[in-house]
Amino acid sequence: RLYRLLMIVVFAGIVCLSSCDVEDSADVNQDRIYSVYELFYNSNTDKTWVIARFRFGGPTGTLLELNDPASVSFNGDELPYNPVFLGHYKEFAGMLKSGEFRYTNVDGASFTNSVSSGATISFPAGLESISKSNAFNLEWEGTSLVEDEVVGLFVGSWTWGQDAAFLQTNEGATGLVLGTTQLDNLPDGQSTLFMDRSIIKTVTQGTSEGGIVRNVYRAENINVDFVE
Repeated sequence: RLYRLLMIVVFAGIVCLSSCDVEDSADVNQDRIYSVYELFYNSNTDKTWVIARFRFGGPTGTLLELNDPASVSFNGDELPYNPVFLGHYKEFAGMLKSGEFRYTNVDGASFTNSVSSGATISFPAGLESISKSNAFNLEWEGTSLVEDEVVGLFVGSWTWGQDAAFLQTNEGATGLVLGTTQLDNLPDGQSTLFMDRSIIKTVTQGTSEGGIVRNVYRAENINVDFVE
């Protein structure tokens, strides 16, 4: 089940990059609207982004904007549409651990979904360099993964195309193995590590297309030297 949810997230991201056409939700069959509700806390900025995205026909369908009488709110605060985020968005100070989304479509039907509280995560103290010649076991600081949780690590450099991504989905895992194939793609020198921990659930209330509810915690980024 978690693998299926991850594929939904990945494909939805690809479509966001490749097709940004947005339609009014009033122009489509209301029972074929797929929803994604997300809390994204970034410990680098101490802000939480609250985002609700809607698509016609499923996770890779056309993006939709809700206009009156349709609306979506989080803990009673209405979320306006933001074209930069390709969805309905609002920013909050500090970390919001949980909350409730309420979506009402143009027919007056309402759907309420709560966000599961997520766990925190951080990089191990003292991590300053990694050799690209051998696989590296990165043990994060935080609890082991539980059902429906995933940790993603992205290593970004200043050189276009020389980066690496890693994913851990195993329940009970406490770290990621950075294999030599991905490490070899990185340039020598300093790169920035980004690490997200997410808990992803299917909606409890939704249309026949369904949707997901996601709570993401981004660890404080670190810079690491990659050497041969």
